[in-house]
Amino acid sequence: MSASYLGEDLVFIISQPRSGSTLLQRVMFGHPAVQTSAETWLMLHPAYSLRKSGITAEYGARFAYKSAEEFMENYTHGPEVYLNGIREFARTIYQDALQIHNKQYFLDKTPRYFFIIPELYRLFPAAKFIFLLRNPLAVLSSELSTYVKGDWPILGVFNADLVSAPGWILDGIEHVGDDGHVIHYEHFVSDSENSVKALCDYLQLDFHEQMLDYSKTPKPVGKYNDPTGINQHTRPSAGSVDKWKNMLADDQSLHFAQRYLASLGEETITKYGYDYRELHRILHGRKLSTRGLYPWSIAIQPQERWTFRQHFISDLYFSRRKQGRIRGTPSTYRKYFKRAVRLLLQALSSPDNV
Repeated sequence: MSASYLGEDLVFIISQPRSGSTLLQRVMFGHPAVQTSAETWLMLHPAYSLRKSGITAEYGARFAYKSAEEFMENYTHGPEVYLNGIREFARTIYQDALQIHNKQYFLDKTPRYFFIIPELYRLFPAAKFIFLLRNPLAVLSSELSTYVKGDWPILGVFNADLVSAPGWILDGIEHVGDDGHVIHYEHFVSDSENSVKALCDYLQLDFHEQMLDYSKTPKPVGKYNDPTGINQHTRPSAGSVDKWKNMLADDQSLHFAQRYLASLGEETITKYGYDYRELHRILHGRKLSTRGLYPWSIAIQPQERWTFRQHFISDLYFSRRKQGRIRGTPSTYRKYFKRAVRLLLQALSSPDNV
């Protein structure tokens, strides 16, 4: 059974969060043929229904996957029917938005689509895929200054965005191949006109000069948009390209940057289009002692995965920061001693020990 809708009117921007996707979206929204919104997250649930793992649900996602698979194999023309069902779901929603606003393309800017690139391409091989890459150190710096703001455990919420996304995006670029378009943030903001012209050529649209000045382009309605950077200018600006180097002046941020670069590795950074050795040289320009710093290994890990020891180290750090080393250290030890005693008493009173 052939599909009637393959995403001919869809454009996906795929990137790490804090890569300038909101800026690129606003510029492209200035084209009279393009409609968009704040992040839709629309295709995440349907795409994850095509996977055996990666999602949890009260009803049991793995059982649902297997049951749907058996149904398709035994009572329909096959798996393509299910894909066409998802395509029809997408067509109904996206094209409704296009018809209301009389536009040609719907641009879906949802950074966490980096999780589902293969599924998106399988569902919508006729769609346009724009891969926006930015120096990962600049992404980290932006996360720290925008969302984390010294509350280091929050960094673990962005584990996949920082640690896994670059590799998945690179795999996605290879998977989509010539059907995709890669743009680097640094080139986009420093040579905006030629970058946007190239994007328009890719979309087979005419370039409009007014796209570069987004002061009169309406902000997409919705909560999930860049809360700070885009409002500082009215057109793409290269002023933030080297802003990540501010991390060099702060020991804690520098520690995070050094460890983050090492965790990504030279191969990933090079494929991403950046000079790993130069970035390493910049970050290691001075000797850094990690004594008294919050460990990257704890900060980048989601709190639900922390061990007892990691909880203790984190609490000890914040107690010392709040009360000083002399008062903070014993208070933390007392807190954990009481907790250990309580857990021991609970274990001893358990029916299994009676």
